[in-house]
Amino acid sequence: MAVQSDNSTGRATAPGAPGAPSRFRLLDPVPLSILLALILTVAGLVSLLARHGTPAGSRPDDAMLTALTVASAVPLAFLWWSPFACLAVTGTLLVVQSAAGYQYAAASVWAVVIASFATVAFDSTRRALAGGFVFTAGFIAVILTTNGLRWQEAIATWVSISLIWAVAVALRLYRNSAERAERRAALFSADREARAREAVEQERIRLARELHDSVGHALNVMVLHAGAAQRVIGTKPELAREALASIETASRQALGDIERILGILRNPEEESGLNAAPGLAQLDELCARVREAGLPVALTVEGAPQPLPTSLDLTAFRIVQEALTNTLKHAGKTQARVSLRYAAGELGIDVLDDGRGVTPGVTGGGRGLLGMRERVVAFRGELTAGPRAEGGFAVHARLPLETEGR
Repeated sequence: MAVQSDNSTGRATAPGAPGAPSRFRLLDPVPLSILLALILTVAGLVSLLARHGTPAGSRPDDAMLTALTVASAVPLAFLWWSPFACLAVTGTLLVVQSAAGYQYAAASVWAVVIASFATVAFDSTRRALAGGFVFTAGFIAVILTTNGLRWQEAIATWVSISLIWAVAVALRLYRNSAERAERRAALFSADREARAREAVEQERIRLARELHDSVGHALNVMVLHAGAAQRVIGTKPELAREALASIETASRQALGDIERILGILRNPEEESGLNAAPGLAQLDELCARVREAGLPVALTVEGAPQPLPTSLDLTAFRIVQEALTNTLKHAGKTQARVSLRYAAGELGIDVLDDGRGVTPGVTGGGRGLLGMRERVVAFRGELTAGPRAEGGFAVHARLPLETEGR
């Protein structure tokens, strides 16, 4: 059943199995299913033993009814594996009891109700819909074959079951909503982590440039003063001493800069440099993650894909990622379309949605759109972003392909 005790594998883990919790938990799917089967088995047998006679027109209780009652409860032990299969088996056995003329036990009815509740609440959508048809067909068959059943009782039973199903549907909607929220949170978290890693990488590049500039300048100063000191050391020792003092000052400053910058760069736990930068090759994976978060995305590619410089490839990927992230955050229930166009000398990127757009102020001052504009400007491209006349939001970017990687 969709109630899983092992989220990493997607399967319910039986107590005592490898990877199972060391403490026995009654609400785990497997023990809970077995407990329900035992309770209904005992309840069914007790109700049969406690009955004194059967209503007029009903078949007398016998060993066959006892076997059918037990058989109706046993499938619940496998409820964790397939609620729909349990519903099909328990429903069939209940119809058999009614069609044979028996006065079936209440435990057999509850077995069907529990299996139908689990199917609607926890099984796949397709099986939940199929379970509804199976239950309805079985319910009608039981009504038609039950002796002495009044229409008031049938309606009361149907209303009660409808209320139970309403709770199951509400539980299913809540679980689906929670799963989508978790996926969105994971997507946003991954996006924040990627931005943080990129910010760290950009800062390291800046510090590396500063190191090159400051130390290079200091080395040039030392070379010049050393040459001058060598030329005048015999004739003008005072000038030579001044040159050596300048060399000492420059070297101390360079050492200080090296220690300061290397202290910032030295971070043994940072692994961003070990991972390849994402690019358009990972666009299908990005769209799949966005779809899992609840936003349908259609991806189209026009023209023959061309190899791009690493930084340009990363920029194109980040533009699509930021646009889809903004759609998830602001567009509400909508769908998005991503289009890549490889034309002569340029790459076109369009990300469109038909949602409610963004809140006032986001278009002009959003950090995400600002970051996209900075990326595009760095490659001498063009970016337009704003509401669409027909509704929704659009991001259009043009990146010249002849731009060299930065």
